[in-house]
Amino acid sequence: MQRIAFLTGLASLGLIWSLAARNSLPAILPGPLAVAAALWTLLTEPSFWTDTLLPSLGRAAAGLASAFALGAPLGLAGWRWPVISALAAPLRLILMGMPAPILAILFILWFDGGPLTVILTVAVLLLPVFQIAVAEGTGNIDSHLAEMARVFRVPLMRQLHRIALPAVWTALGPALRIAVANALRVTLLTELLSGAEGLGAAVQRAQSWLQTDRLFALVILILALIGLADTGLGLLLRERPRP
Repeated sequence: MQRIAFLTGLASLGLIWSLAARNSLPAILPGPLAVAAALWTLLTEPSFWTDTLLPSLGRAAAGLASAFALGAPLGLAGWRWPVISALAAPLRLILMGMPAPILAILFILWFDGGPLTVILTVAVLLLPVFQIAVAEGTGNIDSHLAEMARVFRVPLMRQLHRIALPAVWTALGPALRIAVANALRVTLLTELLSGAEGLGAAVQRAQSWLQTDRLFALVILILALIGLADTGLGLLLRERPRP
């Protein structure tokens, strides 16, 4: 039933879009067929994959991995030693309150505005997400269950798999779902501001050259990537480890 409702809503949006495009110039609002043709052209261009899409996805993945590599140990240390969490709290509050465009502009000024700038922006903005998620997830570990496991000398790997991982995953799973979508958004934003070759630069060129059908196609592609990532992680969350 929910799937039917979703498809009905999607079809309704397509119909409204098609009707609105009939009364507008193609440079202002292209129709669905024109956008579909532009999307097909994009996907069949080898240079789009090698020079635009894959570099952007690589930067988003690198920034996401860097944020996890730094944020997870920091969250674990903050849970184990609260003074570390207190020391990191001011920086965490600054990063959580910092608008992404401002941080991206600062990094563009401080660095060269290339791929490294994109990766750093993604990593720094997402670091607090993983720090908080790991700290909260670790705090969810049942201390009595963990103590029983130690008393009965349950192997360490079994403790991690049956006790620690399910508790941490309750907070880390949803955080990862949010972080993946934000990694793609921040990558696009930073590329758009810095001019680094990728999806952001492609959006900027389409806007500058009034290729509105190509611009819409890029937006649909980006939304599809975020939707696929969110759906995949949602399925993974349903199969999350259980004690």
